[in-house]
Amino acid sequence: MKRPNILILHTDQQRWDTIRYGGNEHIHTPNLDALAERGALFQNFFCNSPVCMPSRHSMLSGQYPSAIGSTCNGIEMREDVLTMHKVLKPYGYHTASNGKLHFKNHANRDHRAPHPTYGFDQLIVSDDFGCYDDAYIKWVEEKDPSQVENVLSTSCPAWTGEPLIVPGREHLMHEPYTFAAPEELTHSAFVAEETLSYIQRHRDEPFFAIAGFFSPHSPVNPPQRFVDMYDPSTLPLPFMNEGEDRYDLSADEWRRVKAYYYGLISHIDDQIGRILTALDEAGLRDDTLIVFTSDHGEHNGDHGMVGKGTPYDSCNRIPLIVSYPGHIPEGEIYHEIVEGVDLAPTLIDYCGVQIPPVMQGRSFRPLLEGGAYDPRRSAYIELRIPRGHAETKDMTGRSWKGLRTQDYEYAVYDDGRELLFDLRADPHELNDVSDDAAYADALHAMHEELVRRWFDVEVQYPKRTGAY
Repeated sequence: MKRPNILILHTDQQRWDTIRYGGNEHIHTPNLDALAERGALFQNFFCNSPVCMPSRHSMLSGQYPSAIGSTCNGIEMREDVLTMHKVLKPYGYHTASNGKLHFKNHANRDHRAPHPTYGFDQLIVSDDFGCYDDAYIKWVEEKDPSQVENVLSTSCPAWTGEPLIVPGREHLMHEPYTFAAPEELTHSAFVAEETLSYIQRHRDEPFFAIAGFFSPHSPVNPPQRFVDMYDPSTLPLPFMNEGEDRYDLSADEWRRVKAYYYGLISHIDDQIGRILTALDEAGLRDDTLIVFTSDHGEHNGDHGMVGKGTPYDSCNRIPLIVSYPGHIPEGEIYHEIVEGVDLAPTLIDYCGVQIPPVMQGRSFRPLLEGGAYDPRRSAYIELRIPRGHAETKDMTGRSWKGLRTQDYEYAVYDDGRELLFDLRADPHELNDVSDDAAYADALHAMHEELVRRWFDVEVQYPKRTGAY
């Protein structure tokens, strides 16, 4: 059999509702729209943890965050965890990751030091934008040394060394600015170029490649051309209750934040267009299974917040496009619930390889091909900070476990507090009904479903080998 190439176009912190083909008439994503027209778009795809590291580790391994011991940022990926590219290597695949991977902590290490390969044949890592002496900065040095100063940004908030301070270029979602160097020198352009180069060099053998875009994560700094695409005054305001605004921004300021965030996504879309064109020119499009997704979402002003980490759709619901011409129906939009852990088994399935039993997700290939498929009742989402939690009075920064069904969003925190949103009446999750007597039965049912899923998610190894 001829096994497909696998290309994963992976962004960071991109909400589910940021693709025009999916219904957002305010955003410009022509290349993602074209990809969706030649594939399947999923409207209910959920990460299994709404922060970077556990989501990435889980998605690429097909195991839940708690099963592999990666339940929050700051816990590095174990090198012995089985990931989909390790499964495919014995079947002749050459494997690569270019750009953001985030298997190791990046806020406390020397980025000039070699990075563990984690089984990749090619690994070009740049886990943040413009604040480390890493592969991206070296790429800019080779392209145009005079522009290095213009691509630098202030150190990320978690950086433990001597901070790099670049006034006006902070890692803040609510304070956007314009990229100071030519647009062909952005981190997204770096990822696209390394991916293009990789495809050209390995076009004659099956490959598994990840294009790890850092955007639209902060800093929110699109090139000017993409800033000019948006008139902030035409954009809808975020959804929030009175008194929720943590940053005390005006309506115009919130619209500006959204415009710049959209600008970053449009720039990523432009760079993805370069990659798709290269695949077409190499005659590889029909032989390549392409996935577009992200690790988690972004509030982007909803609930008066920016960032991620809470049990809201803005954090947990992410985009997913899967395209494999001639094998996956084209132009279809699916509303079934799919989890991040389902991606690895699905791709392995399409490669004609048995799905390892350690993987907890399940292939949704039958859904795409019209076969027997039992849709998930819920998506399981978790965030746990081992041996402690942040001392906050609200729901941010604490450990929680939650579920997303078609009708409800539910979460329980480490102090016993519960949240329940009726998505049929309240799609923007503004009214917590966990204390409403009219929802007592729904609250009980969601609690029971969480307990049921919890047993599924627990690591199932080592296996029992005898009666006693």
